[in-house]
Amino acid sequence: MTPLMLHRWTVEDYHRIVEAGVLADHHCELIRGDIVEMAPEGPLHAHRCEMAARYLEQCFGKGWWARQGKPITLADSEPEPDIAVVQQQDYSDRHPFSTEIALVVEYASTTQAKDMGVKQEMYAEAAIPHYLVVDLKAREVIHYFNCVNNQYTSKQTVSDGMLRVGQIQVDVSQLLGQ
Repeated sequence: MTPLMLHRWTVEDYHRIVEAGVLADHHCELIRGDIVEMAPEGPLHAHRCEMAARYLEQCFGKGWWARQGKPITLADSEPEPDIAVVQQQDYSDRHPFSTEIALVVEYASTTQAKDMGVKQEMYAEAAIPHYLVVDLKAREVIHYFNCVNNQYTSKQTVSDGMLRVGQIQVDVSQLLGQ
């Protein structure tokens, strides 16, 4: 029996597929060469993301945007994180690259394994300095940072207080909606 061969899509392939309208009726993202359907967003998830994005823009201040559910371009992936704090500039002809991203935030109600697994690895490989998983079920924030050799070497789990994201202090209650 011949083994099944799967095709790995490049970011360029994915852009052509999107531009051709093939995925117009699907909410997908490119993860490590695979086109993956995204889970629908519930009201709590949507509300927490919206409020956190506004708060993070205030924390980071002038020169930074908190983009919600918009693609970022990595080497072999184009995920759509819940929030990406990116340098404020014109992205009309491309999506932000990892070098323009200070922080990625994923909210998890049912996607904890994916967010703390493949996505955490993917963001570390892209050297995104800070990655937060806001676990809505456990009501805690997992902070990955100190990226060395394509891996986060530090992990902090908090449920209250202040969280240091680079030079920025973030109130955990603002992320959790408390």
